[in-house]
Amino acid sequence: MSTNLLDGLLAYVALYFISRDMGPEAYGIIGFAIGFVGLFTILTDLGFNPAHMKRVSEEKDIGTCIGTYLVSKLIFVFILIFVIIGVVGIWKIILGRGFESSTHELAIYIILCYYAVNSIGTFFYYTYMATKKIAKAQIPLVIGTITRTISIIIVALSGFDALALAWAYVLGEIIFLFVSVLLFRGLPIKRPTKECFRNYYVFAMPLILVGISYTIIVNADKVIIQLFWTSEEVGYYFASFRIVQFLLVAAAAVGTLLLPTISGYHSKQDTESIKKTVFLSERYISMLIFPIVIGMVVLAEPTVRILLSSSFYPAVPILMVLPFFVIFEALTQPYLYELIGMNKPNLARNRILIIMVFTILLNIILIPKDIGSLGLKLFGLGAIGASIAMVVGYIAGFIYCRYAAWKLAKNPFNPRIFFHLFSAVIMGIILYVLLTFVPIDRWYVLLGYSLLGLGIYLCILRLFKEFTRKDFDFVLDLLNIKKMWNYIRDEIKREKQ
Repeated sequence: MSTNLLDGLLAYVALYFISRDMGPEAYGIIGFAIGFVGLFTILTDLGFNPAHMKRVSEEKDIGTCIGTYLVSKLIFVFILIFVIIGVVGIWKIILGRGFESSTHELAIYIILCYYAVNSIGTFFYYTYMATKKIAKAQIPLVIGTITRTISIIIVALSGFDALALAWAYVLGEIIFLFVSVLLFRGLPIKRPTKECFRNYYVFAMPLILVGISYTIIVNADKVIIQLFWTSEEVGYYFASFRIVQFLLVAAAAVGTLLLPTISGYHSKQDTESIKKTVFLSERYISMLIFPIVIGMVVLAEPTVRILLSSSFYPAVPILMVLPFFVIFEALTQPYLYELIGMNKPNLARNRILIIMVFTILLNIILIPKDIGSLGLKLFGLGAIGASIAMVVGYIAGFIYCRYAAWKLAKNPFNPRIFFHLFSAVIMGIILYVLLTFVPIDRWYVLLGYSLLGLGIYLCILRLFKEFTRKDFDFVLDLLNIKKMWNYIRDEIKREKQ
């Protein structure tokens, strides 16, 4: 969680300099390139990432698993490179189409390097996570993120263009990979076997559609906006999306650890422990995510004005809609990993397919002003339309995933989650009223509002007896820097012995 929090903060620092020194157009070009290449990044996974975590956590032959996973990763990367070059060639030569500028095309090739290096680095990341070597998984991410942030700041302040910005992203991934390699010790690598590959393939097959659907969901919107609007509109949306991603810190941290934990319980047929783990995860994620989302929606205007720049002011309505998808994505995480951990990846696949269908259909309807070749007049909402599509899609996915988990393990429903929602709404109303008396014109005033909102929220929860002394002690223990440092030291020390 600390790593994800730091990553989010550094991502914002980078975005701050981009917004003030480069503007929405340059950031929009990067967003388009990431979206374009990202549409094909399922080719670097094909469901093998969760399959690797699943098989290793089940105490299979770790050396054979690692060898099979490594060779598969390298093959997948070469496939991605070949496909991207082929797609660009078909788009330009066979279809006779082009890009808004030559910079857009060059950015695609640079971001392709970014994804290729990242994919090789994830071999080490998922291997560490599967064996619960959390510190070794997170340290390279932190160092890579710091490198990328410093590089972006230098590029922005030096007045370089979007291509230099793209290379800054690549440099961060190179450092991430380099540090991951340095820490790789104590784990065996054996010759891949057909049996092991088949084992991975069988588990991964239902998840391939999940990966394809997810890459479409998170990337197609930026490509569609670029196709029907401008790089600036992509920049407004991409910047908003990056800020909103920060809200998924806790859910991402908890979710990553849930899969090996639930898999371990499932291998022992301990369904009750699975249900208890999921129940507690849902409660704490809910308690955390509601006030953050409501607070961001209420404070959207000063957030954009102060934390970005006036050139990104059209992103305000986007930031008032997009954060709501985070609620449903975060609350889905415990149940999603429960389905996968209990060997039901097909149910996880169905959930992401539902999200994809909703988001793509709504993107096509809401984003374009019209489709001239078909003579269709559409809503023309641009980035706001993409935000609405994202929220509706994740609502549908949450409903399905929660129902599927109940059918599978009879997970109990926690009605006290509504107290979290109610408390967050009351907090939001109070902050909105205060804004009419005390406007926000400085970053420290925005910070003060955020802390005040947190205090109001916790006081209301306390009145409902939903935030207890036990919860307070749990949070303090979670944030204990000394214990976290001791854990990191002990893990690295064990690997050296």
